[in-house]
Amino acid sequence: MLYFVKFHGVKYPMESEFTLKSGEYILCEIKNERFAGKASDEIHCKLQPEGKVLHLIYDSEKDKLKEIQKDEEKALDFCKKRIKHYKLTMKVVGVDKEWNGKRLKFYFLADKRIDFRTLVKDLKKEFNCIIELRHMGVRDYAGFMGGLGLCGSPLCCNTFLAEKPRVKLETARNQDIYISPSKISGLCGRLLCCLQYEQNFYDKTGQEFPERDNLIKTEKGNSQVLHRNMLTGIVTVSNPDETQEEIPIEEIKKKGDTWIRLKKKEK
Repeated sequence: MLYFVKFHGVKYPMESEFTLKSGEYILCEIKNERFAGKASDEIHCKLQPEGKVLHLIYDSEKDKLKEIQKDEEKALDFCKKRIKHYKLTMKVVGVDKEWNGKRLKFYFLADKRIDFRTLVKDLKKEFNCIIELRHMGVRDYAGFMGGLGLCGSPLCCNTFLAEKPRVKLETARNQDIYISPSKISGLCGRLLCCLQYEQNFYDKTGQEFPERDNLIKTEKGNSQVLHRNMLTGIVTVSNPDETQEEIPIEEIKKKGDTWIRLKKKEK
């Protein structure tokens, strides 16, 4: 079975030989390193696991877990202060301490490349262990934090979306969506992942529709396409007399390189 397991800043798909309940603390192995994480949702799709779940945190290990969590909070606070001291344009969002205490992983956000070599020296001197700084993408961070999307439902990337699709601005254009950042961007500030869900439908259906700004020969002359609604099958045009009209796609046909509006007897 595959489960999402949350750490401090990231969540990974992990393989488990036993059933987990959401919110349970578990010990996981990732590339021969052990970290405590919190079980999240089960994954019902094919996905390569990042590691495996060893076991639930035993009662005898709970004191050690609390100690590690305190050390992680201390490391996070210290790192924030050093970032402020050096005036680095980065934001640290979480820290994971390896179960044996030999490594600290710091997760951070940054819009550009950061020279944090001096910061790493300070962290290593303070905590006397291996220091690892990992850059997080804003989409990954949004998927980790969660929230509600524009549709009012929990974020796809925080619930069921195992792999985030690549979304281009051209996708919104192909779907005749009004290009407004507030309408086509998610909480992460990037293009909505759900724009990709119906793209195959628009790719196929779009071949039956004239492009925007194309001309359609109608009884009123050459009418210009203003908008296409592929879900309702309606094409909105601007006629030469400056009126607008909605034409069902069934009344439009392409002959050669020219779009025409069929007469009633031709339909």
